[in-house]
Amino acid sequence: MAKRKKQRPQKNNKYDNLSKPQAEFDFHGHGPLRKFEIQKLADEFLEKCKNRQLTKILFITGKGLHSAKGMPVIKPFLKKYLQDHPHVARVYEGRRDRGGSGTLEVILNF
Repeated sequence: MAKRKKQRPQKNNKYDNLSKPQAEFDFHGHGPLRKFEIQKLADEFLEKCKNRQLTKILFITGKGLHSAKGMPVIKPFLKKYLQDHPHVARVYEGRRDRGGSGTLEVILNF
C-alpha cells in the first residue's frame, strides 16, 4: 500500500490579484463569426468596460482548432484591431493560467 504524500498548502501571492483581469469576454458559443461581428462584439464589451471604468480585461478567443483549415480567425483579427483602438494601451497573449494562446489580455486607457 503506497503512502499518500501530504499536500502543502498553496502559497498565496499577495500581488496576484493586482494583475487579474477585472472582466472577461468569451467568444465561444457565438458560432462562426465574420470580422465585422467580431469587431461589433469587442466594441460593445469595451463600451461596457469603459462605463465601469475597468482597466484590465481578458478576451477568450480560443486557439482556432475548429476553424476552417485549422487556422485561427478571431485572435489574429482581434489583436490587430485592438492594437489600433484608441482606448487600448496594450494587448498581449494571456498568461498560461488564464488560457495562454487562446486569450488576449488588454490594458485600457479611458
